Amino acid sequence: MWVFGYGSLIWKVDFPYEEKRIGYIKGFSRRFWQGSTDHRGVPGKPGRVVTLVEDPEGCVWGVAYKLPTGREQEVKSYLDYREKGGYQVIAVTFHPRPPLTPPPSQTLLYIGSHDNPDYLGPAPLEEIANQIVNSTGPSGQNTEYLFQLADAVRTILPEDSDTHLFSLETLVKERLKNVQKHSHIQTG
Repeated sequence: MWVFGYGSLIWKVDFPYEEKRIGYIKGFSRRFWQGSTDHRGVPGKPGRVVTLVEDPEGCVWGVAYKLPTGREQEVKSYLDYREKGGYQVIAVTFHPRPPLTPPPSQTLLYIGSHDNPDYLGPAPLEEIANQIVNSTGPSGQNTEYLFQLADAVRTILPEDSDTHLFSLETLVKERLKNVQKHSHIQTG
């Protein structure tokens, strides 16, 4: 059993696996449209994390993990719990980075569909950036999630030119710089 990671599963690998492959799936785009009240925000003040949205021209790079033989259900149960905040599991076709062997026969992914209770949907990037800057939850600051993901995509998946992710990272860094500059002026 293989699981495809396109968000925190790329950089927060806190589960056992037998093998990992870098590659992509087609027909989706990664977007910060999923609310998080269990990791990067709280009820009433959700953070924003990534989900995938259908996009006929889309291509999302990520990492596929082969769950340990004989422990697939145990590890999948852990991932089901970790990704419980509005995510459902679907099967997709995974395309490994060339020149790897044929794709795994079945790759599962966790997706927050538009009809789940934590789905926030599209918003102007500026609004999403403000929400990320101002959100913190049990797993930490929402900005950490964004920066860890952007760094991992840049490092592990240089083929991925995810403009949504990198534009958001730039906006959030600008907001944080302005907040620091403003607070320095007030305290200086």
